[in-house]
Amino acid sequence: MRAAAASLLLTVLVLAGCARTPPQAATAPKPPVPCLSQADDGQFASCLRTELGEIWDREFQATGRRYTSPQLTVGERPGPRGERTRDGGPDRAFYRPRSGIHFPTQYLDAVHTAHGPLAQVALTFTMAHETGHHVQFLLHPRIDARVNDREAQADCYAGVWARKVADLGRLDTGQFRAATTAELDRLSTYPNEVATHGDLGQRLASLDKGLHSGDPAACDVGQLTWR
Repeated sequence: MRAAAASLLLTVLVLAGCARTPPQAATAPKPPVPCLSQADDGQFASCLRTELGEIWDREFQATGRRYTSPQLTVGERPGPRGERTRDGGPDRAFYRPRSGIHFPTQYLDAVHTAHGPLAQVALTFTMAHETGHHVQFLLHPRIDARVNDREAQADCYAGVWARKVADLGRLDTGQFRAATTAELDRLSTYPNEVATHGDLGQRLASLDKGLHSGDPAACDVGQLTWR
């Protein structure tokens, strides 16, 4: 009798367990790029340079090459000649092989004014784009390519980096692309910017090529090749 009762009790417990609805596994949201927690533009840009360097160092090592991070200057005032375009366009971020990436104060102010709380996400694209120029220089320091080709490839390289870091769970690609679209739309109001970098549609097409493929070789333009 005792054995039968124990067996009956076990059966009831098993059936009760099967009847319960298993708890739903919570889908944890992907954390943002850690650098976005930095309120100061200088600390943010420095942190992001490290994030970019980690990805590009890995990509370079995979092809037997060595990556070195560019110098970075944040918050400088433009010199006597400034960095304005001839059509009175925006003071912009820029890259020079000898001095690295520059984020002038007037450019930072313009981005913060235009994008508010999403300013740093927009600047994430800017840093990735300028780092793309640094990658070009490391790969092809002596090739004199068309400026439009260089800019298109830098946009594509920004997309490659975004794909790689998103796969690590450190970037929301939807938010990144939305903020990038807003910034490129702002810049597309300046004719000189469009002449050298392309219009909004062209720039997003280059970005998406890298974002969807995650492959630097997909960004090859003319002599500016990955391998």
